[in-house]
Amino acid sequence: MNGMAKYDEWIEQHPDVEVWLRDRPDNTRRIFARELKTFCDELAISPEEWRNLDKFVARDLAWKFVSTKIKSSPSVAMTVLASLKSFYRNKNGEALPFDSERGGKHYFHMTSKKAALEHIPNKTEAYQIIDMASSLRDKAILLFLFQSGCRVNVVQHLKLKDVEDQLDKDTIALKITGELDHKLRSRDIPYYFTFLNGEGVATLKRYVALAHKERSPAAPLFSTSGHEAISQSYVLRIVKNCCRKAGLDPKKIWTHSIRKAFRKVVRQTDMDDDDKEQLMGHVIRGSRQAYYDNKDVEVILKAYQKCSFSREVPKSETDKLKLENLDLKREQTKTSNELDQIKEQVERMAVEMKELRKSVAEKALTIT
Repeated sequence: MNGMAKYDEWIEQHPDVEVWLRDRPDNTRRIFARELKTFCDELAISPEEWRNLDKFVARDLAWKFVSTKIKSSPSVAMTVLASLKSFYRNKNGEALPFDSERGGKHYFHMTSKKAALEHIPNKTEAYQIIDMASSLRDKAILLFLFQSGCRVNVVQHLKLKDVEDQLDKDTIALKITGELDHKLRSRDIPYYFTFLNGEGVATLKRYVALAHKERSPAAPLFSTSGHEAISQSYVLRIVKNCCRKAGLDPKKIWTHSIRKAFRKVVRQTDMDDDDKEQLMGHVIRGSRQAYYDNKDVEVILKAYQKCSFSREVPKSETDKLKLENLDLKREQTKTSNELDQIKEQVERMAVEMKELRKSVAEKALTIT
């Protein structure tokens, strides 16, 4: 027995755990179930009993379990802590009171090796990756990730019905809820808005027209050949393969790096900082959250439209176009001058013909 199957019976015995893990990606379900079960087995306590404890008591038990792993394997400790915090938070949305990154007894920081290696693509590199897509579906996915900034689990959970009524528009508004992005559930964010326009919308329209003929609105928007929702691991393979073909190091770029490429564009745009955080689906810190109207889609759309996600013509191509335009203007000027000269010649010939006719008429009168 391997994978998720070994935890199925245990999960069924604990309805709260079953609800907590429902609709989560398979890999996340397996990891969270494993860590919570190991913790409960070692403390000889059920998940429900632990979550019903006073939050400070529950926190101390979790910390006692996690702290023994920090020195030997900090990455494991982080995974265990994330699992326990996620399960506990489901109890009326209350979080375990761990210390913040400013320090404290119940806090530790781990520098991620992945973050140290990661290369965040700029806009030119993002389009190099996108252009290496081997199918219309893959290109639509990569454009969606880059131009909307959504996390990859949104791609897995989107249905056709989430966008089909906007496919006749130039800009698609995306209301990202906790059902689409499970990360929002643990961050007290009910939803946020982002958008898709330009090449992203055009490609999505072509993909839907091709892949969703007579399909149900409830069908996954991005699906496999078997009409199953595309998995996050499959999207990662798409990103890695396209990076390789684009001449970029696939070891330094992940699916989340595409979201960071979106953030790079947003951060370079002149707009309010709160608008930037809203487009990323982040928590707006402090009292500013209370004053931000995240329901005003028009205001958020205007902020998005300030961002330039369209392709940029390389400098060499720009110079080439400038020369071509200059040559065209010169040619137009030359043609215009030639036409003026012809016009002057025609006018002179007309005057000469008039004078000639007058002379002939005068001679005819003299002869008469």
